[in-house]
Amino acid sequence: MNCPICNSTTSIEIDIHSDGYARDLIECANCEAIWLVRNEEIELLNKKVA
Repeated sequence: MNCPICNSTTSIEIDIHSDGYARDLIECANCEAIWLVRNEEIELLNKKVA
């Protein structure tokens, strides 16, 4: 999947288990954008890159 900010194809899938579970949480290795894919739509989570 391409990053919605910088269009890079290098991403890291993240699973958060300490405070809960986040399914389909993805971080761009290039610009550090973090997003979720829900119902085939992209939702940005960190506003500093948006």
